[in-house]
Amino acid sequence: MKNIYILLFFVSALVISSCKEKMSEEEVAQIGLTPCRKSASFIKSTGFNPSHTAFSTTEKNYKGLVLIQLPQSPADTLGKKIWQDSSWKKFGFMGSITTDETGNIYTAPIPVVNTLDIPVMEMNKIYKVDCNTAKMSLYCTLPKPDSSTEIVPYAVLGVYYDCHGQKLYAASVSGSNRDEEKGVIYVIDIKTAKVVDQLKGYDAAAVFVCGASGEKRLLFGSTRKPNIYSVELNKDGTFKNNKVKTEFTLDQLGPRGNDKARRIRYDKLGNLLVHGVEFNYNLAAQTEKPETGYLFNYNDEEKKWQFVKIVN
Repeated sequence: MKNIYILLFFVSALVISSCKEKMSEEEVAQIGLTPCRKSASFIKSTGFNPSHTAFSTTEKNYKGLVLIQLPQSPADTLGKKIWQDSSWKKFGFMGSITTDETGNIYTAPIPVVNTLDIPVMEMNKIYKVDCNTAKMSLYCTLPKPDSSTEIVPYAVLGVYYDCHGQKLYAASVSGSNRDEEKGVIYVIDIKTAKVVDQLKGYDAAAVFVCGASGEKRLLFGSTRKPNIYSVELNKDGTFKNNKVKTEFTLDQLGPRGNDKARRIRYDKLGNLLVHGVEFNYNLAAQTEKPETGYLFNYNDEEKKWQFVKIVN
C-alpha cells in the first residue's frame, strides 16, 4: 500500500508539472509580439515626451547610456534632444539595451577602441537603471573567465527581457578566444538577479524570444558565423533542452555578405527584423560600423523563416 501511495504522489507531481508547462497556441503566438513594456516614470521629469523617446548607447561624444527625444513631426526643426543622468556614464561605455514591463532598463559594458575604460576581467556584468530614480547601479555579476590571456576583449554582447517568462537573457563571449567558442547564454530571474539556467558553448550577440514557430524559442545570432540559431524554452523561460538548431542565415545577403546579427526584434507588422553588422572581435567604435536591416517572416506551411528584403 505504501508503494502505491508513493507512485500516486509522483504521478500527481508529474501531472501538476505538465499543467504548469502547458501553453495555448494563442499564448505562444503572442510571445515577443504583444506589447508588454512601458516607459520609465522618470522620463516625464526630464521634460521629454515618453512616446517619442528612445535609449541609446551609440551617440557620439557620449559615454554610457543616453535618453533621446526624437522629432515629433517632420516640421520639428529642433531635431533630437539628449538627456543623461550622471550615473549613466560612470561605468563606461555600454552596449545592448533592454527594458522590463515596469520601465527598468538593463545594459552591459562594452569596450570602444580599447579596454582602458574597463578591464576585460570586469566586463561580464549587467547594470540596471531604476525606472523611478533614473539611477544606474550594478544589477548582477556573471562568472569571470579563468584567464585574460588571449581571450577576446568582449563579454556581454546581448541582453533581452522576456515579459512572458519574466527572465532576462544575457549572451556573453567572456573567456572565448580566436579558436575556442566558450560563450554562454545566461537565463536570469528578474526579481532575484540570479542565474537560473545557461546554455554553454555558443558565442552570441543578438537574443530574442518569440513563438512564431508554434513553440516558445530563444533566437540568437552567432558572432562567429552569419547564422541565427534557436533553442526551445519552457513556459518559465528556462531551456527545455539544449537542442540547438539553425533557423536561417545572413550569408551572402546585404552589402557585406557576412554580417552577424547585432539585434533581433519584431517590427510593427510582426515581421522579424534582424540588425546585421560586420563583427570579427576586433575593437572598433560601434557608431562607425555600418548596419543593415534584414526582414524575415515565418512560413507556417513550410515551417521555416523566409527572407523578405533588406530595409534601411
